[in-house]
Formats: sequence, C-alpha cells, structure tokens
Amino acid sequence: MKRYPQVVRLMELLKVRNEHVRENNQRIHQWVESYLRVCLENNQCVTLLTPWCLSVGLRKRNETIPTEKELNLFREDLPSIYQLFKRCSFEVNWFITFHRGFPDSRRIDFPTERRYKSMISSLAEPHVRRGWLMLQDWEDEILNGKRVQPHSEVLANPKKFVSEGALEREFLWTKRWLENETGLRWKETSVRRDIIYQIACEAEEGRFLAGSESPFGQDFLLVPLEVPEQYDFFSIFAPEFKQRIVSVLPLYPWRIKDVK
Repeated sequence: MKRYPQVVRLMELLKVRNEHVRENNQRIHQWVESYLRVCLENNQCVTLLTPWCLSVGLRKRNETIPTEKELNLFREDLPSIYQLFKRCSFEVNWFITFHRGFPDSRRIDFPTERRYKSMISSLAEPHVRRGWLMLQDWEDEILNGKRVQPHSEVLANPKKFVSEGALEREFLWTKRWLENETGLRWKETSVRRDIIYQIACEAEEGRFLAGSESPFGQDFLLVPLEVPEQYDFFSIFAPEFKQRIVSVLPLYPWRIKDVK
C-alpha cells in the first residue's frame, strides 16, 4: 500500500487530538487511513458525519443559551479540524445531523427542539455559509419525514444478536444516564423495554448508513460527539462500522453543567 505524506501527516494530527479527548479513547483505525488515501488518489472530498443527539437533558437547561462547549465547538474545534484537513490537501464535506431519541421516553417536545436547533444553527451559520459544513435533520430531511424504525429481528429476539452481559451493561448505563439527565426515576421494566427498542433502531441505522442506500455514500468518517462505545450496536449488521470512527471532538457539548 502506497503511503502519501499528506495522509501520514493528517493521521498523526488526528491521533494527537484523539488522545486528548479522553483517557483510553478508541484509537483511530487503519480503515481511516485507507479511506483518506482513496480520497487523495481520486481527488474526492472527505465526507465527515457528526450525529447530534437532541438529548432529553435539554429539559433541564435553557435551550436558547449555548453551553461553553457548544460555543467552543463552533468557534474553535470544528474550524481547527477542518483546517487540519485543508493543510494536508483534503477538501471536506462535513455533515451534522440532528437525531431525535428512538424511544418516546428519550424525545423532547417539538417547541424545545425547534428553539435548540435554531440556536445551534446560528452558531454554525458562518461555516455553513463558507460551504464546508451542512446541518440536516435526520428524520425530517434525510428520512423524508419518517421516524426511524427498529430492525424487526433484533426487536423480536435481541439475545440472538446481543449477549446478556452487553444488555445488562447497557441497562445499568441507561438507568444511570436517564436519572442524571432527567432527574426522574424510571421503572426497570420500562428501561429494559426501551433499551431493546433502542438497540434494534441502532442496528438498523448502522445497516442503513454503511449500506448502498446511505445518503453519505458507503465510505465516510464518523466524527462523534459521544463516546465511541455508544456506537457498539450499530455494528450488528455492519461489523466494520466502528472502524470509521474518528473521535477528535469534545464529548457531550450539550450537557447543562457547561451552561454559564
């Protein structure tokens, strides 16, 4: 495999950022370098995808006032990463997609959602105007107004696809997350039901994104705002899905603790 100096340099720069996101962060996979090489050889833009969760935690904050992390994300983090690619001779199309929660329990009301997306869109506007950043709503625009549907087989028989240990870890994490994000206590049966529904939706979304019908093409880099482990179940039908993850952005910028 031929190695290009531009690709080698960009990988080095991305790895430095990756190591500073958090301790023991998922390392950038060799798949990323291969994708960058193909883009360079074919004079193609690099496609970056950043899913943005419309978290239920917005219920606990003023959704019209950005957190410090949200401000820094658009003022510093996104532009600086974009410039890394540019300096290494890569053009970039960067998509941010707004995602509603899969189960009803994780969805916020539409007025709050609209106000929040309007605030984020205003922060992103300078970059959108320059043409390298695009904001899209996952359901309303990409799925043409349809709600994300769970994969029927995973929903009917989750233990065929996910180990009991993984299900239990997801239950404990989700229960703690729901209590911290909403301040409410949830019944165990409701949490477990929602987890299975969530996993089935993530399995279907991973299959969709990595398949021939993907709106971003089958090859793109996922630049998440959440820990890479949040994408474990996207790999059920797309085993190599997590290889495309480039974890170089600050995590969970929407969390209330950063609101001044």
